Amino acid sequence: MFCKNCGAEIADNSRFCTDCGAEQQVSGPVITPGCRPDEKRPSTYLALSIIVTLCCCMPLGIVGIIYASRVDSAWNAGYYEDAREFSRKARNWSLLGAVLILLVWIAYIILLIAGVTWATWWENEDVFFTCLP
Repeated sequence: MFCKNCGAEIADNSRFCTDCGAEQQVSGPVITPGCRPDEKRPSTYLALSIIVTLCCCMPLGIVGIIYASRVDSAWNAGYYEDAREFSRKARNWSLLGAVLILLVWIAYIILLIAGVTWATWWENEDVFFTCLP
């Protein structure tokens, strides 16, 4: 490949010319050093995102679905770092939604137990009025 600015020979898929420093227009994906296409494809976490969306936490689940849907297309296009980043974001948003669902259910059970306990305590009014002076 040759530089569009100075005509120097540069490596294929180089973003910048080594002689003049001009940015090159590269057709196709730019593979960054350290990215190996033979690595295992990252998980999309699409199922977890859908479960979170259906259970209760719709906004967080939808964000997880959006990031999960980008993983495969980025990986197939050769953008391996982006695919890993989308996978990480889909996992984080989905897990945040799952934790919030769990906390809501725990709070609901605690409030339910407190309400039943309070109702049974007030049901026996004799105990309350005998304690008053």
